[in-house]
Amino acid sequence: MKKTTRRAFLAGVAAAVPVAATAAVAPNAQKDDPAFKVCPRATGGKNAARFPQVIVQDQHHEKAWFYENLIADKLVLVSFTSVRGEEYYPVLNNLVKVREIIEDRVGQVGKDVHMYTVTTDPYRDTPEALRALADRSGADWRFLTGAPEDIREILASFNARGSLYGLTWIGNERTGRWVKKPSQLQPLFIAEPVARLATGRRHRPFLVDMHSV
Repeated sequence: MKKTTRRAFLAGVAAAVPVAATAAVAPNAQKDDPAFKVCPRATGGKNAARFPQVIVQDQHHEKAWFYENLIADKLVLVSFTSVRGEEYYPVLNNLVKVREIIEDRVGQVGKDVHMYTVTTDPYRDTPEALRALADRSGADWRFLTGAPEDIREILASFNARGSLYGLTWIGNERTGRWVKKPSQLQPLFIAEPVARLATGRRHRPFLVDMHSV
């Protein structure tokens, strides 16, 4: 009986050691390893595995899940800039013109088409700074920031590298189709893919006839 009790005791100690070791390193692992992220990945969307399911907030401090609330099942136009980046590579004035074409020929922004600008500088760009930038530019869509590690995940999902990223992504996550265009491209040629990727009565292969172009 004593041998059996001693053997059971030693087996229990051996099993407890890995648990204790894991408990000792878990806080740092959760902090440093993206595999331990608290926010779960979204499921069910066409590109749910590609885009991160992280919390972002806009210039009005309204929070949302990036994929589930802002991308999934929507026709979207996603651009990238920062308060400092607009001084060196301005894109917002051009995108304001894109928005005007979309409103005129495709559908209502915020209802039929959703526009987002993601900051490339989450360390500096607070919601207040992004709101001031949007107001100066006349850009009345949502500007997004968040925890730096979460914004880095979003940027990586769009292959955005560095503080200046001059591409705008247009996507229809209902169909899973995406295209990208230079953000300083003539506004009509950014707006046109929005119409092409739209479905139903919003779909138009060309916003103008080719002779007009």
